Formats: sequence, C-alpha cells, structure tokens
Amino acid sequence: MKQIDKYGWSEIDSLCRRLAATIREPFDAIVCILRGGAVPGAILANELGIDLMMGIKVVQRGQVTGAGQSQGSYRAEKGTVVVPMNDINLKGKRVLVVDDVLDSGESAQVVLDEVRSRGAAVVKLATLQVKTYSRFKPDYFIEVKTNWLFYPWMSERELREMEARLATSQ
Repeated sequence: MKQIDKYGWSEIDSLCRRLAATIREPFDAIVCILRGGAVPGAILANELGIDLMMGIKVVQRGQVTGAGQSQGSYRAEKGTVVVPMNDINLKGKRVLVVDDVLDSGESAQVVLDEVRSRGAAVVKLATLQVKTYSRFKPDYFIEVKTNWLFYPWMSERELREMEARLATSQ
C-alpha cells in the first residue's frame, strides 16, 4: 500500500549534501526545475561552488499519478514551459539540471532538451529521488522511491490534496 513520505528540512539538507558528494565532475551552471528543484539546486550550487544558477518552470496538464495504478504505472502529458529560463548563453557550458524527484520524466526531458537547444556542451540531471516507474534514471540521485513524497517547501493544501487522491486510489 502506497503512502506519503514526509521530509523535514534537515533530511533535505542531508540528502542534498549526499547528492553533492556523488558529483565528481565540474559544472558551469545549474538549471533548477521549479518549484521542487529550487532548494536542492541552491544547496548543490553552494556545495559545488557554482555561481551561475537559473530556474525554469514546466507544467503538465492531465497528470495521472502512479498511486493506485497497476504495477505502479505512471502517465503524464508532455510538459509545457510556463516560466522560461533567463536569456543566458549556455553555449559550450557544462550544465547540471536539478529537481527534487524524477517521476515520469516528462518535465525533466523538456528541460534537458531546452538546455541542449541552447548549445550546452554537457547536460546532466541530478535529483534527490527517482521513482521506481520513471522512464529513465537521472545521472545523479540518492534514493529510489515508490511512495508519494511531501517536501518541506510544499504547502499544507498540497498535502491535503495528496492525501485525498491517495485515499480514493486505495
């Protein structure tokens, strides 16, 4: 039975620092997938000494979560960029894209493609967690998860919505 794993600030800090310790190659910039990638991205930027940091927001409409689906399946529409990245030249740069969790991978794929289209020489993905049903794995991650995840930057409204959706799926 699926549940919601709730994380506190100290747990997030620990996960981010563990993630940073696994990254052994240099990067010139971090692109955070907003909102979930903002806090991990800032911590990674500090830990890795990366000054150039920007955000991009991707929204998926009609997302159907894996909870309650057979074999943990997960479907999501292709994401749409609703807050574009700053107009910064990434040509030839080594870019680390950061998010909190990789679910379906649709949002991450949109961002990876956008960064590549700007001429980045290297583009890698780092997340704190990856879901068991994700269609691909990030280059860097700490944990594989099945349950829904609630992070300290999320609202109580979001938690109530997750609990309601989870209750109807069981």
